[in-house]
Amino acid sequence: MAAIVATLLLVFTIEPTLVFFIYHYFPSLGVYMDRYMNDPDYELDKTEFRQRYGSPIIFICFLVIMRLMFRMGRKKGKEVIESKQELADLEGKITNLNSLLKARNLNPHFIRNFAAVALERERKRPHEENIKMLTMLIALMNYQLRMDSSQQTTRWQDEWEQIESLLEMAYYKDPKFVYEWSDNDCLADMEMVIPHGLLLMPLENALKYGENTAERPLRIVFRKRGDRIYIRYTNYFEPVKRDKIESTGQGFPLMEARLEGGAWPITIERQERGDCFYVDIEIIYSTSKTYDDEKKGKI
Repeated sequence: MAAIVATLLLVFTIEPTLVFFIYHYFPSLGVYMDRYMNDPDYELDKTEFRQRYGSPIIFICFLVIMRLMFRMGRKKGKEVIESKQELADLEGKITNLNSLLKARNLNPHFIRNFAAVALERERKRPHEENIKMLTMLIALMNYQLRMDSSQQTTRWQDEWEQIESLLEMAYYKDPKFVYEWSDNDCLADMEMVIPHGLLLMPLENALKYGENTAERPLRIVFRKRGDRIYIRYTNYFEPVKRDKIESTGQGFPLMEARLEGGAWPITIERQERGDCFYVDIEIIYSTSKTYDDEKKGKI
């Protein structure tokens, strides 16, 4: 912006300024830039005058542009090198995390596809958003690795953030992805501890099997009535396509077992109606464990 303003000032002020100094101010001091200026029939040739001051200005501007291009090229080259190094590091981390996920039987269909899309985009066209998404993927995979068959817990806010990240990743993978999110009671910041993956697991299932288009969007509804919190995930699917996707089918049974074994005041239910899949979660908030309880060792 400063360069543009300076250029405009130069264009509109250089000629009258030079005319004033060369043909009025300097002659008043007895300094003449042209020996013919004292001739009675002397007239200013504006075409020649403009050529004289225009040539050095064009040359200076050319040097400035070349300098800027050199600096931009060097900066871009440095960014490309750093991007390649960062990409190589991310690929190594993703490969390692993929191995761990497979070893623990936690290799969701969506995550495999997302990693392939994100890595391919970064190779073809390095961009800050690609790195952001790959970093987000690593954080999500690390979060998943903390889930196992033991009674592990997480803060409601942390799980909520992972849901937001996964939805953002889903849109990055497929710009046609559509979802509707309803949280009229502003439940994002509740101080509550829940089983690890309670909110995330149904969403992964919806992304794995669902179509999620404008006509058939994924719907996530959060609402609170009295001392109870109700959550519903609704997604549509194609039965033939779903049957072709590999799955262990252990996600919901494991979560139900964890809820029952930990005596959580939480129920989770899934059902199908035609080509629509529902997951309903009910939490009795008044008896739910809080983060302070967890720190005191009550969990």
